Amino acid sequence: MPENAETYIDLGWEFHAKKQYDQAIEQFRKAIEMDGNAVDAYYGLGLSCKAKGEKEKAIQAFEKVIELTPLLEDRAKAQILSRLAQAHLEALRGSDGEA
Repeated sequence: MPENAETYIDLGWEFHAKKQYDQAIEQFRKAIEMDGNAVDAYYGLGLSCKAKGEKEKAIQAFEKVIELTPLLEDRAKAQILSRLAQAHLEALRGSDGEA
């Protein structure tokens, strides 16, 4: 069993890359259980949920990314993740007429 959230995040990205979204979601959720501030896990969770068509879960994950990015020490990464999450939110919300 992995010792830390990073290991689960890495596994999540491996599954995501193979389009094995259920397994990716499971790994990202395990990472979040270990570290509730794991921005990368929330971002991966959002992408995997979005790919599966789980719109509400994806929106919740991307909102959490935006909430957590101010905690990142790497300001450039924080800004990039925040902008990417915002773009995904706009796309997800725009698809049903909300905006």
